[in-house]
Amino acid sequence: MYRKVFSVLVIVLLGLLLVSCDDRAELKTISMFGGTDPHAETYQAIIADFEKEFKVKVNDSSATSDEIWKTSVIGAFYSGNDPDVLFFFTGATAKPLVDNKKVVSIEEIRKVYPDYAKNISPSVLDPYAVTIKGFVEGVYVNTELFTGDLAPYLQKDVWTWDDYHDICEKLIAKGKIPFALGATDVPHYWIEHLVLGTLGPDAFVNIKDSINNNKDKWVAALSKFKYFADLGWFGPTKGNQEHAMAEAAFKNGDAAMILDGSWFAGNFDETTTVKASKLKMMPFPAIPVSEGGLNKVYMQSGFTSGFYISKKAWDDPAKRELCVKFVEMMMKTESIAKFCAVGGIPADPSVQIANQTNLQISMNSMPARTEGSTLPLSDSAKAGTFITLVSAANDFLTANEAAIRTALESFANAQ
Repeated sequence: MYRKVFSVLVIVLLGLLLVSCDDRAELKTISMFGGTDPHAETYQAIIADFEKEFKVKVNDSSATSDEIWKTSVIGAFYSGNDPDVLFFFTGATAKPLVDNKKVVSIEEIRKVYPDYAKNISPSVLDPYAVTIKGFVEGVYVNTELFTGDLAPYLQKDVWTWDDYHDICEKLIAKGKIPFALGATDVPHYWIEHLVLGTLGPDAFVNIKDSINNNKDKWVAALSKFKYFADLGWFGPTKGNQEHAMAEAAFKNGDAAMILDGSWFAGNFDETTTVKASKLKMMPFPAIPVSEGGLNKVYMQSGFTSGFYISKKAWDDPAKRELCVKFVEMMMKTESIAKFCAVGGIPADPSVQIANQTNLQISMNSMPARTEGSTLPLSDSAKAGTFITLVSAANDFLTANEAAIRTALESFANAQ
């Protein structure tokens, strides 16, 4: 009897001893890689590797990123339950965390760890979050139409304003439409890129002030629709057609280029008339200062989530370096390649994904070929208000300055 009791006590004591020996440091993490998210498996596998390498216990709370989850994450910080590392949205959603100094800036982290996030393209790196993937917008080019004197342009990574003019002139001479544009219902991409090249990303941050303080520049940017139409860039319709017709012109090879987002690539493979292997993406050109622009190659993109380190963890000497190592493991080139295997444009331009088409490779390199990026104007504007500019497309095509001013005033007042 006593032997049995003694044996049980020994077992219990050994168990307690083993538990007490698990004195690993702990990190508390939160992410949106939960539920059925396609990145969940990759994320958890990297966590397991991190725990093994650094002898750390990661207490991860991942969930589907609905509105309730977003609110709960913000609430965790205000109730004193700050996570150490957080994968969360950037922009307006993260504003309460940034404004109240709940997360640490990458600039501050680099004062101690100068190589932090150095593999991420500066054009898509958020000031506080390490982005890993997103979407891009740019000019799709049917390279099969770039023969003869057009072939040398395919060797360039970026085309200048003058390059685009020369290219379009040569395409017209060959009987091809340079750009497919359906401005009657989808003038979005041209509106946004013309404004971006003229006023820069700051115009998309405080739209109302930008329009009120720089209305002449906004008008000049949008009046360029007519300038290009008159040069023949949009073909005989001058862009005055529906987007479906413009898409068809590009898909059947009548138009050489179209301005669109990375999702448009899904329309092409090796069985379509225009093959994915014969396509590439180029940045929209920098608009020269002489043409009213900033002479910067900008890109519209959506790298809208990333890894943050909380200020609370950063100020804890026992956690600071572990947090940095955790994010570094998540953002290293090999990890980003795994995250992007299910889709998306990598924030690290050196990422190589197996079996990608030339088009996908060129889209992946867009961040490295541009000098800055921003969310599309249609996403930055107050919900439901961008239609004000879309509805004025005919005024852009005809450069009706009075009507453009009226549309801009309505758009600004709706913000």
